[in-house]
Amino acid sequence: MKRPRSTAVAAAGAATGVVAAWIKALSEPRLQQVTERLWPPKPEQKEMVGADPAGHPDNAPPALIVDSVTRAVAHRPATRDERVKGTLVIHYVFGAGLGAAYALLTQHRPEIARGAGSLAGAALYVLTHGTALPIQGLQEPPWRLPASAVAWGFSSHVVFGVALELLRRAVVEPISHR
Repeated sequence: MKRPRSTAVAAAGAATGVVAAWIKALSEPRLQQVTERLWPPKPEQKEMVGADPAGHPDNAPPALIVDSVTRAVAHRPATRDERVKGTLVIHYVFGAGLGAAYALLTQHRPEIARGAGSLAGAALYVLTHGTALPIQGLQEPPWRLPASAVAWGFSSHVVFGVALELLRRAVVEPISHR
């Protein structure tokens, strides 16, 4: 039996989301270096949740989620290794979900892809790091973080959006036009 086109589009979108998340992860160390040269954070600012992935990969919002779940389930704090590995799992699962949703949404609303995905990446930063994470108490709002952390974080989400759109054009569009 032939699969519905939306299933194939969602699956291809999920795959592109994982690759886009990987590209985002590759961009972050360089973006962090550049932005910290432009706006050097104070030592205490680098201790803030999510402000220093190079020096504190276990102190990111997903790491706090991993620790919270571990405490609830195993009745102990998560180890540093569990927080770091859990952060990777969360980022790639989130990337897959976003990729699937983006692929399906752009089929019906192509304007979502404006700016070659850069606007979608910017919106993602605003909705997560700018809104949802501070509301949940998992990270300070952007205006309390060091400027460098906001700059590299925002930029890496734009990189994700652009990578996601370029991959969607290359991988998903051919599937959706069959």
